[in-house]
Amino acid sequence: MSLPTLQDVLTTSVSLLQTTTPLLKRITSLLLKTTTSLLFLIIVTMLAIAVYRFYFHPLASVPGPRLAALSNIWHAYHARNGRMYLLGKSLHKRYGPVVRVGPNELWFDSKEAFKTIYSAGSGFEKSDFYLSTLLTKPTLSLKFSPFKFPFPNVHLRPHRPDTLDLLSERHLSRYRLQRRLIGPLYQLSSLKKFEPPIDAVLDRAIAQLRTLQGQEVDLKEWMHIIAVECLGAVVLSWSPGYIRDKSDGGTSTQGYLGWKRKSVFGLFPSVTVLSFLEGGPFGIGAKVGKGVARWWSNTWGVTFATPKGFKPFFTAVYQKASRRVSMASLLWMSEDVKVVKKPSNNKKNKPAKGKKEVEDKGKKKDLLEDLIRLHQSKPEQFTETYLRRMAMTNFGAGHETLCSALTACMAMIGTHATVQARVAEEVGPHIEVGGTVPFDTTAKQLPYTLAAIKEAQRLHPVIAMSLSRTVSRDLDGGGVMLHGHWVPEGTAVGCNPVALHRNHEIFGEDAEVYNPSRWLSSAASVSASSMSHHPVSSSSSSNAGPNFDVGSDVNDVNSDLQSDDNSEFKSGSGSEPDLKPKPEPEPAPESGSGSASATELEATEIDTENADNEKKRLREMLHLNLTYGGGARTCPGRHLAELIVWKVVPRLVGEFRVEVTHMPDEENMERYFMSMLTGVKVRFLERQEGAHGGS
Repeated sequence: MSLPTLQDVLTTSVSLLQTTTPLLKRITSLLLKTTTSLLFLIIVTMLAIAVYRFYFHPLASVPGPRLAALSNIWHAYHARNGRMYLLGKSLHKRYGPVVRVGPNELWFDSKEAFKTIYSAGSGFEKSDFYLSTLLTKPTLSLKFSPFKFPFPNVHLRPHRPDTLDLLSERHLSRYRLQRRLIGPLYQLSSLKKFEPPIDAVLDRAIAQLRTLQGQEVDLKEWMHIIAVECLGAVVLSWSPGYIRDKSDGGTSTQGYLGWKRKSVFGLFPSVTVLSFLEGGPFGIGAKVGKGVARWWSNTWGVTFATPKGFKPFFTAVYQKASRRVSMASLLWMSEDVKVVKKPSNNKKNKPAKGKKEVEDKGKKKDLLEDLIRLHQSKPEQFTETYLRRMAMTNFGAGHETLCSALTACMAMIGTHATVQARVAEEVGPHIEVGGTVPFDTTAKQLPYTLAAIKEAQRLHPVIAMSLSRTVSRDLDGGGVMLHGHWVPEGTAVGCNPVALHRNHEIFGEDAEVYNPSRWLSSAASVSASSMSHHPVSSSSSSNAGPNFDVGSDVNDVNSDLQSDDNSEFKSGSGSEPDLKPKPEPEPAPESGSGSASATELEATEIDTENADNEKKRLREMLHLNLTYGGGARTCPGRHLAELIVWKVVPRLVGEFRVEVTHMPDEENMERYFMSMLTGVKVRFLERQEGAHGGS
C-alpha cells in the first residue's frame, strides 16, 4: 500500500473544509448571536439597576455622590486610595447631615442619628463590613451530592466558631457575655496596678531618645515602639526589644497596609463570604475561596508582599502566651498545687496553709495572669479558647489603636507651641518631684494636659470610616425615620467619627480648630486664635495662656459618662474611682441690705445656671463621641488605652520639647478604616533640668 502523496492530502483537506465550512459558519454565527444577546442582557440589567438605584430605591432621595448610589466601587476606590479622612471632612459640608455613600449605606454626623444608632437598646447590630475584620475566619463549607434524587445538590453551610472577637463579634448575646466576663479585669481599679511596668518602659524609651541627641525620627514608628513595649510589659511582662533596637522592624507599616485590604474587602461582603469557602470534591471549595480572594486583591491592588527578613511580634506573643497558658493548665490540674479549702465555721473559708504560696510561686503579676485566674475560676464560661484569644487581642486590637492615638497627641501638641508650653509647664513640677507622672495626677491635677489629649483624639480619631450598623429587622414599620428620610431595615447606617467630631452644634463654631480649652469650663474666655496652628519650626513659648478653673473641667463628668456607657457590662458592686476634684463649698453670704442680698442671690443663680450649662456642654461632648466606639459597643480596652496614653504623653512632653520638622499635607496621608498620621517627622529635644515649663 503506497503512502498518500502531498497532492492527495491537500485535495482531501480542501474537500473537508468545503464540507465543514457551513457548519463552522453556523457555529460561529450562533456563538456571535449568543454573546451579543448576553452582552445586551447585561447592559440592560445594569441600566435597570442604575435606574432603580437612582430613582426608585428607598434611599434615592438621600443626597450624596451620584456614583456612590450606583455601586460600592466609588466608596472602595476612595478607601483603597486612603481618602476616608478627607471624605469624612468634606461630604457632610457639601451634602448635609445625611449622605448616601453606597447603594445601601448612609453616613450621619448629627446628635439625632448618634442617639438612634448607638443607643444601648437600639437593636442595631454591626454591619457586614466587619466580616473583613474577623480575627478567626468562619468557614463556608461546600457540600456536593451528585447522586441526590432527582437532581444533584450543592449545599453551602456557614460555620461561625465561638471565639472571642470583641471588634467583629455580631452575635450580641455572645458579645455581652464576653464583656461581662472580662469587664472587671479591664476596669481602671484593676489596671492601675500596672503603672510601674509602664513607667519602666518609659524610663527605657526616654533614655534611648536622649541618646539620639535630637536626631529626626519617624513619630509613628516611635509611638508604635512605645505602644508595643507598654502592652508587652502589662500583658506578658515581656519586651520585644524595640526600644533596645530603636526600631519596630517595619511592623507598624506592614500592619497598616493590612487595613487597606480590609477597608476594601469590607465594602464587598459577598466577595468576603466567598473567600471563606472550603470543602467540596477534591478541595475545590478552598481553591475557589482562595482564588476569589487573590483575584479580588489583585484587582484592587491590595496585595502586599512581606519584606524579606520581616519578623512580626505576634509570633513571639503567641508562643509566650501559649506556653504560659499550657503551663498554668498543667499546674492547675496537678493535685500538688491546687488550692484546697477546709470547712470552717467562719464566714470566709481560708485556703489550706502552704497551698496558696505554692500556687503563687513564680507567677508573673501581669494581665495574662489575671486572665488565667479568670479562666480557672470560670472554666466553662471563660474557656481556654477565650483565654488564648484574649491574650492575643490585647496586642491585635491595641498596638495600632494606641499608636494612632499617641501619634495624634504628640503631633498636635508638637505643632502648637502655646499648647506644648502650657502642657510642659503643668507637667514639669510633677516630673521634677517624682520623675514620673502617676495616672491619678493626670486625671486630677493636669486638666489642660488631659484636654490637649482629648482634643487631639477628637480631631484625629483612630477610625476614619463609619462605625456602621444595620437597621434592625425587628423595628415596628420595618425601618426608622432619620432627618426626614425613611431608612428601611437592612440598611447600613453609622457616623464617621471624623465628621461627627467636627459638628458645630456639639463642639462649637471652631470645631475644625485644635483648641484644648474647649474641654475646660472657661473655654469661652479663650479665643480659638490663641490655639491656632504654629509653624513647625516655632519654639515653645513660656506664655501658655490663662490659668484655667479645674473645678468644672472635663473630669467632673468623665467618670459618670463612663459608668453610664458601660453599666450593662459591669459585674458586682465594684465601680470606677471618682477622678473628679471635689468642688469647694460655697461660702455663706454675708448679711447686708435686702437689695444686696437679692443681687447676690441673683448672681448666684446665674453662676449656678452657667455651671450647669458648662457641665451639660462637656457631658454632651463626651457622650456624642466615637473616640472609643459608641453605645454598648464601646472599646472594652478603653481604660487600658487611657492608662497608657495618659501616662506616655505627659511624660514625653515633660522630658522633651517636641519639634515637628515635617508634617505632610492631609492630602498626602493615607487613611483607611484605621486612621493614622503617617510621615510625621520630629525631633525630641531634651529639656534642661529645672526648665520643664520652658523651651
